[in-house]
Amino acid sequence: MSLEVPPSARPHCAVHPDVLAGGTCSRCGGFICADCATSLLGDGRIYCVACAKRPGVDYLEAFRQEYWGRRDSWAWTVGMLTLSLVLGVLYSAASEGPPSRKEWLFSALFLATVPMGTAFFLGKPWARHALVATPLVVALGAGALQPALRFQHLLAALPFTFVAVHIHRDVRCRLFFRRDVTPGALAALWNRLRNNPIARQAFHFGFSSLFMPLLSPLAVVCGVVGLMRVNPQAHPPIGRRGQAIAGIVLGVVSPPLWLFALNYLDQRFGLVWKD
Repeated sequence: MSLEVPPSARPHCAVHPDVLAGGTCSRCGGFICADCATSLLGDGRIYCVACAKRPGVDYLEAFRQEYWGRRDSWAWTVGMLTLSLVLGVLYSAASEGPPSRKEWLFSALFLATVPMGTAFFLGKPWARHALVATPLVVALGAGALQPALRFQHLLAALPFTFVAVHIHRDVRCRLFFRRDVTPGALAALWNRLRNNPIARQAFHFGFSSLFMPLLSPLAVVCGVVGLMRVNPQAHPPIGRRGQAIAGIVLGVVSPPLWLFALNYLDQRFGLVWKD
């Protein structure tokens, strides 16, 4: 004898009442269908759409909100350069006497970038795009004032243009300007800034100990602590096991390598003098 449950008595999705539920949300316990079931990066549990967007559940969403509209290092750099440019032009005008017409034009050309720099520092969306064009525009203006040096001005603008493009594409900068970023890019930024930083520092100390062996103890200590913190099952997951191990290995290997190198140099060239 079998007992069949009619479809009307079965649980239905809370969002789609006409669809049978396939499970429940791990946070609120609500019934969800296959279309509403959402899994997060590094978390094996299933959530409904509403709970999956909560910062307490999605650590990447919490990370995004933390930096959303918050001024980054590039904004401070552009702001300080803009202020330095204004002060430099004013100092030059005050200390060198009456400027020539060409000097006035050059000063006006550089001061024309101040509104862009100020707007970038304040987080105005248009300034992020204007930053990319500014080096080439200034180079073209300088080339018009000095036709004989037009190519040199354009060549000098290329490194600044590359930096401006990098700033424009930087994920942290996009968050400051309140631009949407992909989950993959956000995860990469979180991994760079938040994922077991002591393990990353261990690798840096270990690599530096190849040139400065006094950093070896720091590399080993940071590597051990970073390795103990690794937990891929945590929420959020803690990784960088490879960097922690590399820091320990480099920290342990560096002093013997230096002793071997110094002994070789002493035997070969007599760099260590004995009484």
